[in-house]
Amino acid sequence: MSRIIDLYEKAKLIYQTEGLVSLLRRGFRFLVYCVLEYQSYWLYAERPKDIPELNEADFMPKIGDFTPKVVSSNTEADELEAQGFEFRSQIPDSREILDSGAIGLCIFVGRELANMGWLVTSQQAMDILGGPPFRVNFAGNEIVGMGAWTNPKYRRLRLRAYNRYMSLKVSQERGVEAKRGVIAKKNVAAMKSRASRNDPCAEGRYLRILWWKSWREEPLSVKEQEAIRKTNEPCS
Repeated sequence: MSRIIDLYEKAKLIYQTEGLVSLLRRGFRFLVYCVLEYQSYWLYAERPKDIPELNEADFMPKIGDFTPKVVSSNTEADELEAQGFEFRSQIPDSREILDSGAIGLCIFVGRELANMGWLVTSQQAMDILGGPPFRVNFAGNEIVGMGAWTNPKYRRLRLRAYNRYMSLKVSQERGVEAKRGVIAKKNVAAMKSRASRNDPCAEGRYLRILWWKSWREEPLSVKEQEAIRKTNEPCS
């Protein structure tokens, strides 16, 4: 029953923020996804310890009235709600995700959730949030960045750039050994935005037919990484 409620709340949020056409499109994709899923990905990894000291000014969004919040427990999430920040209503399954060890990186405009992402610190949290089952050494203090989202009202305001600043800062403070992530090959915009940061380290292929699943990872050579970076470099 809780799964049905979560799906209903997510559908309602999509309808409110993106409209009926987007809801119908996503609904159709979800029905197909329930039976068959195939996707190829680029896998990324970076060592926060090796990144020079961060200058917050380099990541500032193009909006003045914003409030960043790091949410690492349900107690903190409840405090946000008590202060009038939209959190629970925008993330229906947030209680379960936070209990599993994930950290929410939120940016609010006024009290409205404008952007967020998750830092995942356990396999349980990764399973809840979904996505491809790529290999992560959580026991070795590796984490995953996933679930990036920006409210359509606030896109192209560099909120994702500031969320990256929050992500790296938290990772450095926690002494994270490696921060991992994946980008679907068809997500050209995300790949181009990442081209200036680091190259993919591997290629992953995921296939699921009903309950049967297959995942394969293949490391990329230096030459292959350079070719991918050149392909995705923004035009000057």
